[in-house]
Amino acid sequence: MITDNAYYWKITDLKRQAVIVRSEIVKFTNQFFFDRDFIFVEPPVLHESITNKKAEIYVPLYNSKYSLSSSNALFMGLYASEFRKVFTISKCFRDESDTLNHLVEFDILEVEVLNCTLDDILQIIKSYLEFVLSRLLESSYIKEYSEVMERLEMIQNHFAPQIITYDDFISNISDGDFDKDLDISDIDYLLSKQLNDVVIIVDYPTKFATWTAKKIGNGKSIAMNILLPESYGELCEGCERTNDIDLLQSKIRIANADKIQWYVDSVKQIKTDRCGFGLGIDRLVRWIIGADNISDTRFFPRVKVGG
Repeated sequence: MITDNAYYWKITDLKRQAVIVRSEIVKFTNQFFFDRDFIFVEPPVLHESITNKKAEIYVPLYNSKYSLSSSNALFMGLYASEFRKVFTISKCFRDESDTLNHLVEFDILEVEVLNCTLDDILQIIKSYLEFVLSRLLESSYIKEYSEVMERLEMIQNHFAPQIITYDDFISNISDGDFDKDLDISDIDYLLSKQLNDVVIIVDYPTKFATWTAKKIGNGKSIAMNILLPESYGELCEGCERTNDIDLLQSKIRIANADKIQWYVDSVKQIKTDRCGFGLGIDRLVRWIIGADNISDTRFFPRVKVGG
């Protein structure tokens, strides 16, 4: 745990590299999506608090009316109902124990698109990552760091994401001690130690998929997860969203979350397939610079005290 007065003495060359890489990623991210006619939107940092929501951080103001945003998926759904293709890079906050791959405060790229299937959104993600990697290699700022350039070249040369179903991925795990009924997201960085390449896992069990994901039967949903190799863990989660108003209404009623009725009202206006995903910028930076710990991607890492 770093005390506030010790941050300056904890600045390393690796963290300096992270700042430059992050800055360039943000620049190239905006270029990628603006060139494809996406609208940039700004979801609020404060959102309506939902009792007992996983990893929620509540604000002790206004009778705890608000919590810090842990995901912008619902806001992005509303924005997409108005503007069709939207993206944002924003702050999110989750009350998670500090590990190799978790920060309490982190940056996330979130994208929501109408008239879009899961295959379409996977192509967008792959094209985005290829674009960012190639632009980073051309960056005059990055060229000042030979070790980052070498790693980028290695990543780009081996970047060939493989798509595999959840069931096939689980059956191929070599560690016999792994509980195969656990959500991959809970132990992502442990599983990724066994990977040599980027893996896109599809056909997620509904019980592990987000409640906004479209079901396809047999306990599966049209949801995906992208794992990086070498213990870098989960980079991205996404799904094809459900437009089933009765299902969404039921979920809200069960969770006693009438404060987000506005989301269902916005979905009622959508008459086409739609998809969304969230991609961790800090995790992308960590992978690119080869940091052992995600805290090395920030000058001021925020981690759970006592985690």
